[in-house]
Amino acid sequence: MTAPKAAKKSRYKQAEGKHWIEVRVRSPQQLFDARDPAPFRERDLDDDCVAYIVASAREVPVNGALKIAIHIEEPMKDLTKDSIKESIHEFFAYQLELQRSELKAFLRRSQVTLVLGLGVLAALLSIAQNIPVSQPPGALGILREGLVIFGWVSVWKPIELILFDWYPMVEKQRLFRRLLEADIDVRFSETPT
Repeated sequence: MTAPKAAKKSRYKQAEGKHWIEVRVRSPQQLFDARDPAPFRERDLDDDCVAYIVASAREVPVNGALKIAIHIEEPMKDLTKDSIKESIHEFFAYQLELQRSELKAFLRRSQVTLVLGLGVLAALLSIAQNIPVSQPPGALGILREGLVIFGWVSVWKPIELILFDWYPMVEKQRLFRRLLEADIDVRFSETPT
């Protein structure tokens, strides 16, 4: 007799009906990209911070609500909790908008490549139909078959783009929408955690 399988334990705290993504930093400056010359409230988030939050959000169940808890050891005079929350929301709203525009551009490119591919296919099939083939087929028969194959290959990639390659972009949109809708809790603490 085998023992029942234990439920997989989540790496993330669950409270208030939400999966918590906890970020601990020494100062608020660690949340923001130091290369960005804009004032703190308008800066992009730090790449490592974003990578951690995004990777964490991918690990929790898709149907689970998220809460991002930011623990900051040393407060900064000109940055309030609300301004940090607003900066994080603005960042993920911008990322969501980038993903939307990237998907639109991708779909337009895919449609253009499909039309071009179909045009090439039609032209090559038309040319192939006009090549006389003798029995047994010789060089002209090989040329004819080559044109037909090349025509079908010319629509392969556009069809792949339209059928399959758009989905990862939609997944990214869903992820950034979840992060945008996540509750953000900023906590300052004078004592190191």
